[in-house]
Amino acid sequence: MGVRDDLLAAARAELDEHGHAGISLRAVARRAGVSHAAPKHHFPDRAALLTAIATDGFTALAASLNRLPDPTLAALGQGYLAFGLANPALYDLMFRPTELHADDPHLLAAQDASLHRLRAVADDQSLTLISWALVHGLVLLTRDGALGGPAGTASRPELAHGLLETYAERITS
Repeated sequence: MGVRDDLLAAARAELDEHGHAGISLRAVARRAGVSHAAPKHHFPDRAALLTAIATDGFTALAASLNRLPDPTLAALGQGYLAFGLANPALYDLMFRPTELHADDPHLLAAQDASLHRLRAVADDQSLTLISWALVHGLVLLTRDGALGGPAGTASRPELAHGLLETYAERITS
């Protein structure tokens, strides 16, 4: 691994521990064991570093969805939900355009790749966006503890998974 990779690994650890707001180039350099000036050689500013992390996040999301053996609407939704819940700080950063260089071509390509399989299955731009918005919202509601029902009902992740199944069944019938 080179210095850039070390910086990205350190930034990801900072992200997981402190969230996107807690990341500074100095803290990342300190964690990576390099001089405080080293990050500037690879990332011109904090947003560039965060953009690289978010790009890696979208790439990882696309890879996880591409590994699904059954690319149905339900399976893709479940995979997206699982990724978002397993990587809360990364997921949060990925959807913070004000923290990123939102026009970065690598970021844009990774974002596009993360929706590629959904587009192929949904086969309609409106259905793709509705499906993405639903599962994105379910990740946030589940993660933040806002999804639930009366006491004794399914746990939040189980409820989210059930809602995705219901949506997929109704949309494909």
